[in-house]
Amino acid sequence: MLRHALLIAWALVLVAPALAEDAWVGAERANVRLGPGTDTPLIGELERGARVEVETAGPEDSGWTRLVPFGAVRTRLLAPTPPEEGDPLAGPFRYVQVRARSTELREAPDLEAKVVRVHSRGHILAVRPEADELTDWLETPRREFLLRNTVRMLEPSTFHGVVGPPARLAFVVRAVSPVGGEGTSLEPLARGTALEVLAVGQRIVTPSGTVPRSAVRLAWARVRPAAIGPADRWLHVDTDQQTLTAYEGDRMVFATLVSTGKKGWETPTGTFHVWLKVRHAVMHGHRVPYLVEEVPDILYFGHDVALHAAAWHDRFGTPVSHGCVNVSMQDGDWLFHWAPPEIPAGWHALSPGAAGLPTLWVVVEGHAR
Repeated sequence: MLRHALLIAWALVLVAPALAEDAWVGAERANVRLGPGTDTPLIGELERGARVEVETAGPEDSGWTRLVPFGAVRTRLLAPTPPEEGDPLAGPFRYVQVRARSTELREAPDLEAKVVRVHSRGHILAVRPEADELTDWLETPRREFLLRNTVRMLEPSTFHGVVGPPARLAFVVRAVSPVGGEGTSLEPLARGTALEVLAVGQRIVTPSGTVPRSAVRLAWARVRPAAIGPADRWLHVDTDQQTLTAYEGDRMVFATLVSTGKKGWETPTGTFHVWLKVRHAVMHGHRVPYLVEEVPDILYFGHDVALHAAAWHDRFGTPVSHGCVNVSMQDGDWLFHWAPPEIPAGWHALSPGAAGLPTLWVVVEGHAR
């Protein structure tokens, strides 16, 4: 009887609901698998210092810890207590561009400290946002230091799109004075102003007056493609107008300006799924030697093409990228959180397809230049 009771008790332990608790990532990176074991799909990534919710590991998960709401990570990469210092790699960041021929990153804010990296002119680097404006040194998220006088601080664009837009919208891309009903000039409209469109011709008619078509970029509600379901979320990117519209089924919920690929670097057209969501990552060129650290709010929808926020220019409405779809910082944050699926708290990246989760559709259209 005692043996029978022990077997029942052990069976109850195995089927009892797992308890949830907090853990912290102790390694610089930790891969998340769909289940415990390297033979299951890789579905995401955690970053050092991140706090995650975990289940207490069962006997069958030896060496692995299951995460809440899904996935598993090697137990040895987690810690039961938070690190002594916060995780600067989690952001937010400020951005600088190297203006000197090069800049040296050192282990400490001291010219005698060891040089750990060197960046060339034009490279865009991430720095910690709390830097004292008067200090000679800037600290990077990796706790390296560079001289302020070798870089210039970048101020992100304040432009943002429209949530819940009308069916036809125009964004002003150069300051213009609209013309009133009797041909009188009205108050100038600043670049980035969004206007409802009443009629389209050689001039655009808006409630604020008429404006030249060349002064605006147009965004309008699109018909949902047959491949996209009535409850799916999707984006339409118009490379001719340099505009983006976002939809929940047939309802347009957002519209904004973008910057797609410039001549020779055109953004590929077609219908895609977002296959990877990443909170921030380094991007660098293969054909040209550019480098941007910690690009935020990345939605990969092509092999190496993504929609992401850009802090380093304010030319939305004009193609300037190396193939990606650039949006402003505010728009990138909105789109990243709106796009399914939601990334679990503490996760750095998530691959929706590998995890068997619904994801965002991206439709890119435009005439060849």
